[in-house]
Amino acid sequence: ILYSLLIAILSILVYPVDLRHKVSNFLMKVWTNVVLFIYGIKVNVYGVENVDPAKGKIYISNHSSYMDIFVQLAKLPDNVRMIYKKEINKIPILGWAMLCAGFVSIDRVNIRDAMRSLDKAAVRIKKGLSVVIYPEGTRTKNGSVDEFRRGMFFLADKSQADIIPVSLSGTFELMPTGSAKVKGGTVNMVIGKPVKYRKDKELLNEV
Repeated sequence: ILYSLLIAILSILVYPVDLRHKVSNFLMKVWTNVVLFIYGIKVNVYGVENVDPAKGKIYISNHSSYMDIFVQLAKLPDNVRMIYKKEINKIPILGWAMLCAGFVSIDRVNIRDAMRSLDKAAVRIKKGLSVVIYPEGTRTKNGSVDEFRRGMFFLADKSQADIIPVSLSGTFELMPTGSAKVKGGTVNMVIGKPVKYRKDKELLNEV
C-alpha cells in the first residue's frame, strides 16, 4: 500500500509537466511490474508483434479479476490507459493520480455522462494513447465471458482507431471476484491482430 501511494503521489507531482503522459506511463510500468513480482505472478505474453506503438488503439479484453489491470498495465507494450468506474475517483490520492495520469472515469448508470467519458477517451487515442476497455462492463463472477456492451463500438466510432482483442487466462484463479487474497502463479496474455476501423455491422462479428 505504501509503495502504491508513493507512485500515486509521484504521478500527481509530475502532472503539470507530463503533457504526453510518458512519465506517468513509466511510473505505472514500474509500479505494476513490481506488484506482479511481489505476488509471484509470471506473465507469458504472446502477439506483441501485432502492436504498432506509433498510434493509439483500443484494446478489448475479458475481465476476470482485479489482477487483469496490473497485468495489462505492466505488459501491454505501449502507452496505455484504462476506462474505469467513476466511484474510484472518491478514493483519496489514488483517484486523483488516475485522473492526472490520463485514465478516464465512466458513469455506468448515466448514459449522457458515459458518452462524454467516451469522447474524452477518443481524444486521448487520437493523441497517441491507447485505451483498454472491458466490453463486458464488469468482472465475471464465474470465469466465463459475458455479453459485450456497446461502449467499445461507440469508442471505435468516435476515435476511428483499430481494435485489438486481448485474451487473459489465469487471473481468475489468482484472485477471483469477491476475494481479497492474491495467489502466485502464471498468467497468459494473448494479443490478437488488429481489427481495422470500419463503420459497418460486420465489425462486431470480426472482433
